[in-house]
Amino acid sequence: MSVNFLTVEEFSKRVKLHPSSVRRAIKNGKIFATRPSMGKKGPYRIAESELERLQLQGMCEGKK
Repeated sequence: MSVNFLTVEEFSKRVKLHPSSVRRAIKNGKIFATRPSMGKKGPYRIAESELERLQLQGMCEGKK
């Protein structure tokens, strides 16, 4: 089973949050993400399954 990943920008459009808010939530541990290509300096990748998890928690669509 393959996992589809989204960039911060793609994810932010789907959840209707600013990309900076998504990055902040990643740094605070509220959104789970990985940096597969370059370790700590590479771009974040977020699994599509995070969308469903966050919707269940009510974080999406500007709700915190």
